[in-house]
Amino acid sequence: MKSRYETLHPLILSLAVLGASSAASSWAQEPAATTGANAPEAATAATRVSQILTAHDRSLTRSLRVYIEKNPKAEDLDQAYLNLFEVAIKNDWFTENEDVARDYLAKRPRGSVRSMSQIVSTMARAQAGQFDQALAAFTDLVGGLESSEQLDFASNFADSLATEASVAGEFESARKIYSILSQKFPTDTDLQDHVQDLLERLDRVGKPSPIEQVVDIAGKPIDFKSLRGKYVLIDFWATWCAPCQADLPVLEEAYAKHKDQGFEIVSVSLDETSEAVSDYVRQRKISWPQVHNGSSGKDMVDAFAVGAIPANVLLGPDGRVVRLDLRGKNLSRTLDTLLKSGEKPQNRPAR
Repeated sequence: MKSRYETLHPLILSLAVLGASSAASSWAQEPAATTGANAPEAATAATRVSQILTAHDRSLTRSLRVYIEKNPKAEDLDQAYLNLFEVAIKNDWFTENEDVARDYLAKRPRGSVRSMSQIVSTMARAQAGQFDQALAAFTDLVGGLESSEQLDFASNFADSLATEASVAGEFESARKIYSILSQKFPTDTDLQDHVQDLLERLDRVGKPSPIEQVVDIAGKPIDFKSLRGKYVLIDFWATWCAPCQADLPVLEEAYAKHKDQGFEIVSVSLDETSEAVSDYVRQRKISWPQVHNGSSGKDMVDAFAVGAIPANVLLGPDGRVVRLDLRGKNLSRTLDTLLKSGEKPQNRPAR
């Protein structure tokens, strides 16, 4: 099972193929598990470091925008754009930098960082909920790729855009994104398999949970039917997964805020042993139910077509899948909307 490393956005890596960047791999190996007495301290330190890096990136973004505005004829202008777009992509700061990306495309349509500006402007349209415009921009970008060596870039971009669509409940847009990608590289069997797996996961939307009961790490049954009437987030993680640990404060905040409003979390660990999970959960004082996939009695990873972690599935009060991969601000924003008094889940199937 893979873990997407949080601080290196896959789009930056794949742009190295286009000659725009040379970031390191965004797919992390499985590090040693952070368990026992050091787990809380490690997580707190990671949060502090994350805050420092975010503050640095904010300052860098402001400085680069000022430099671009005041030095329109500078010899290193493309370098300024490159670094600005890298920071925007890494942090998902698309909407606030859309104006710079559109200005670049208008003034430098054949510029060296054209692809990065297209990413920023396309993702900004998606974040604004304008998926028809985002699809048109994605089609234009992918259609302009001339080499099969650019497949990784196209695939990573498609994943990011499709995730944005799925978070918004625009599952048909997500399917169209993967259809465009598949048609662009029809002879690449690995890509075709990848797309098929992702479409299979999208097909889960609007359908009942494929699993009705599992056993938690204490050996007690968890009956999903008994959770009907609540929104249930099934969260896939592991103690060795750095971005999973980084997501934990977000989950804790969401649970504290919404647990009395009809919200529950069931975490599913992919660790080799349940003991690693038990130690970590005890040290971090995590209060919601925990399942170890290998000893739960059911393969939840396979049932929900999970290919990489972190990943999650949100079940609606009727037990059907209503959202996929809600992370960070998207989780809080979606729960705030769905848990409004009297609001029912919008089960829009992928087909």
